[in-house]
Order: sequence, then structure tokens, then C-alpha cells
Amino acid sequence: MDRLQQLEEKKRKLQELRERRRHVQVSNTACSSDDLVKHLLRTTTNAPQVNTETVSVGTQTEDAEGAEAPERAPDAFPGLITYEKGIQTEPVEFKEEENPKESQDVSVADVQAEEASRSPHSPGSPDARLGEHAEAAAKPRVVTPYVVENQALTIGTRSFSLLEALDQDRLSLTQKELDNMQQFHVTHSLGPALSLAGGAKCVWIDYHAELTLAVLQHADENAPQCTSSVAAVYRLSTAELVDAVEFRGQALLRGEFLRRKGSKIVSVLLTSYNGKTILYEMRAAASADGSLAVERNIIARNFHHYPAFALWQYHTTEPRVLVGSTDGTVSELDVLTMEPYQNPVSSGFSSHFKVLPLPPSALIGGGNAPEETKLQASFKPQLELLSRYDEVAVTSIVTMPQDPSMLYLGCEDGGIYKVNTHDLETRSVSVDAQNNGFVPDAQAPAPTVAEGLQETTLFHSLPVTGLYTCRSAPNLLLSSSMDWECAVWDVINCKKVTQIELDHPVVSCEWVSHEERHYVFVLTPAALQVYDLRLLPEFSPTGAVAWSAPKRPAELFSISVEHCEGFSFFASFKTLQERNRFFVVLGGDSAVQRCVEVLLRD
Repeated sequence: MDRLQQLEEKKRKLQELRERRRHVQVSNTACSSDDLVKHLLRTTTNAPQVNTETVSVGTQTEDAEGAEAPERAPDAFPGLITYEKGIQTEPVEFKEEENPKESQDVSVADVQAEEASRSPHSPGSPDARLGEHAEAAAKPRVVTPYVVENQALTIGTRSFSLLEALDQDRLSLTQKELDNMQQFHVTHSLGPALSLAGGAKCVWIDYHAELTLAVLQHADENAPQCTSSVAAVYRLSTAELVDAVEFRGQALLRGEFLRRKGSKIVSVLLTSYNGKTILYEMRAAASADGSLAVERNIIARNFHHYPAFALWQYHTTEPRVLVGSTDGTVSELDVLTMEPYQNPVSSGFSSHFKVLPLPPSALIGGGNAPEETKLQASFKPQLELLSRYDEVAVTSIVTMPQDPSMLYLGCEDGGIYKVNTHDLETRSVSVDAQNNGFVPDAQAPAPTVAEGLQETTLFHSLPVTGLYTCRSAPNLLLSSSMDWECAVWDVINCKKVTQIELDHPVVSCEWVSHEERHYVFVLTPAALQVYDLRLLPEFSPTGAVAWSAPKRPAELFSISVEHCEGFSFFASFKTLQERNRFFVVLGGDSAVQRCVEVLLRD
């Protein structure tokens, strides 16, 4: 009886298996075909191919004696029962729904979530990492307060906002540098054959007739505390060193070629820190073996006792130069004889004189007197500032084409003084109380005494580094200063036309006129910047010209010191034009100078 019950139980289980198999096949075909396809697609890319093995299982029944036959026909109970069962190495589970229609509405996300919950993942798998991140995001973040026990002030710590601003500026500067690189390129270098001991610095550069002059300062080899100088002349196109002269123990400040038409002699005028004026001449001569050699001639004069920074050549037929020093002494020299110029129709005092500030007693009282003119009231604060100095320290000097007897002096106190040298009766001349009419802010309200004490200035607040005239605009004057500004003045109409604000003190400037446009090259220790001044002339019925600047000057491009290998700062430069091409020779803290070609275009 027990055997029959076992058989009946086996047949019942077999029937259930057959029914379940048919039900699974139908449900898989109707409802879960998409899940199977997605599972296969997912597993084939991430797991190796799975081989399905088929195992045949057979159940053999034994002949039982005395067993009671069932009520059913014998055909329903075959003697051998076999069935096939497929075993898969990776189980594929399908969601069984009681209602087939509801199973079709199950979303893919639910199936994937159920599979992810049922299928185990390795700790390093992507699904496991995603699960860990999801669990971490679901948990509340524990914040531990930061304890500040140090009450000292922070030094050198930058804020996040500052770092963000610096990053944005760095990105904008990177784009600006890319644009600048299209405006210039370095052509060649000057001075590789010249080796100097100590740290060399190029303090001045000049160019004339295919020759370039470089004035260098360096520490003496035998006495490091002593400064020596070298004046080197190169042929710019080939970078060939034509000649060089070393002045040991002397610090040269300025050097310029003397522009003499029709002369075969190359003349260079040099000024030094101790006030010495040196004429350095060269000419070609035949040597004993028939080759060309260079003959030199050096003439030194000492008309000054202070550093001579100011050097200006008269652009007239007679070769004359003006030299000014920081004690206010101005001398007019004849470069042919290296003596003070003697004008036969004048008294002779204009060849060598000293500019003095107004004494403080001349400025005391009468500040609001009725007879005081508007020019005096406007210029008085500048005179009060100058009266604090014992001398008029001249750093730059120029003359305008309209009247060469009027000198414009740029000084260390930041002022620009107009001095009349016509028919001087003594060896000294004081600054005029009305500055000989050159008071640019005379149209504005006169400043009060309190404003004068607040360092209100008409020109610059720090020493003037240079004055420059424009050949194509004779009444324009450009000034540069250590106060990080350059200003353009209309000396005829006595007004400030425009100004340029920079990020560093200005070393020097130069005018460049091209295609009826006026450009200014501004040199700072960090870069050489090129500006379009955007000036417009205004003509009066009488033919007089007045200049205006409706727009602010626009920076076209800049040459950073990083583009010149071996330089850590700029110290001098010179612009030149050859065959409608513009070049710039740059000098810095090196014995080598860089020649750069620039493109003047918007």
C-alpha cells in the first residue's frame, strides 16, 4: 500500500510539473518576452556566455506483488516514466502574476529593481557601487562642528571668492594672450656676442640709419659695488656688433644718435649719473691689411654736477642739444665743438642756466586778492607743491616746433613747467607764476587752499619719466609718470585731451603715426602696451587745430615680459619703421636685446 501511495504521489508531482511547464512557456511567450530579451542583452555584455546543459532523469518503477490495481485503466500508468529538465547556471527569475493582464502593465524599473534586489553583486561591481552611493545619500549626513581655538589673525589666507575671481581673470587673460600673439613675433636678438660680468641692464636704446645703440649698465668685475657701462652699436638687420666702448666706473643714463644729414660720421651723445656729457664718434677707415676698421673719438665734458636724465635734440639745421640735470641746470651744447652754444644775437645766458622754484615768501598772502588772475589761482597749488623742494629736478625736456625758445620741463615733483629762455639776463630763471600760460585746468573752478593741501596737482602726482612730441600733430604733448598714468596735452589750446591708466609705473613712451591714426607705445616693467588714442582734429575758421578724444584710448595688444626669454622686467625700448613694417627693440635686465615685429591693426 505504501508503494502505491508513493507512485500516486510521484504521478501527481509529475502532472504538476507538466502543468507548470506549460504555464511558464505560455506566460513567458505572452508577458515576459521583453524581460528575457533585456536580461540576455544585459548578461551577454557583462558576463561570459552561458551553456545550458540538459540532463535526462529517469524513474524506474518496480514490479510490486500484491498491489491493488487502481480503478483507472492500466494505460494511465506506464511502466517507465521519463522527463527532461533544463538546468541553467544563472537563474532567470520571472515575476509570476496571478492575473496575466496585470503582469503586462509592470514597468521596466520595477523589474530591474526586483532583479537587483534578488541577484547578488560583487563588492567592486558598478551596480554595487551605485547601491552604496544610493544608501549613503539616503542616510542623513553627520556634521561635526569645526572648532577654532586659535585667536590669531590670518596672514596670507585667500578667500574662495578671490580665488574664483583670479581663475576667471586667468581665463580671460589666456584668451587675451592668444589674441596678442597674432599681433607680434620675435624676429631676432642683439648682443649675444657681448659678454658682461655681473647683472647687466639695458637702460637706453636708440635707432638711426640701420644702426642700433644699446646703453648697458653692469657691476664691475673687480669691484662689484661699482657700476660700469657699455655703449654698443649693432647693425639691426644682421645683429652684427659694429663697435662697443666700456666706461669703467661710470654709470651712463642716456644715449642718442645725433641726426646729422649728409655726414659719414656716426655720432652718439651720452650722459652719465655724475653729470658728465660724452661725445662718442665712429668712422670707417682702412687698416694696414686693406680691410675696413673703425676709428673712435671720445670727447667728455662736465657741465653738470647732478644726474643728467634729460636729453633733447633740436630738429634744426644747426646740430644743437639740450641737456638737463636734477639740480635744475639746463645747458645748450653745440655738438661740433662740445661747448655751450653761442648765439651772436643773444646775451649768451640762454646756453647755460638754472631753473629755480618760486620762494615760499612769494606765495604767502594775497591768495584771494582781486588782482590775482585765474591762471595764478589755478597754478598756485602746483607752485606750493614745488616750493617744498629746494630744486627743480629736471627729468625730461622738450621744445615745440612753434617756438623753440619755450622749454617744457618734466620734473620729479610731477609738474610740467613751461620756461621762457628768450633774452635771459642772468644765469637763473624762476618758474613763472602763471606757467607762461600753460595751465590746463584754468577753465575749471580754482581749487581752494584745502584742496591744495590734499596734493591736488594739475599734471602728475609722482615724478615725470618722459615728455614726447608728435611729428604729425605738432601741438600735442605726451607725458608719462611714475603714477601709472600717461596724459596727452594740447599745448596750444591748453587742455588735457585724454589719459591712459595702467597697472604699473610707466618707464617711457613713444608716438607712432600710421594711416592718419595716432598710436602710443607705453612701456612698463611688466609689458609693452600699444594704444589707439582715437583722437579727432577740430579745425576753426582761422585754420587753428584743436584736438579732442570722444572715446577712451583702446588697447590694441601688449607684449608681456614672459615672451622675451631671459628678461624679468623691461627697462627700455625703441620703435622703428622700415619699408612699412614696424619693429620694436626691447631691453631689460639682460645684455641681450630682442627685436620684435608688430602689426598695427584693429
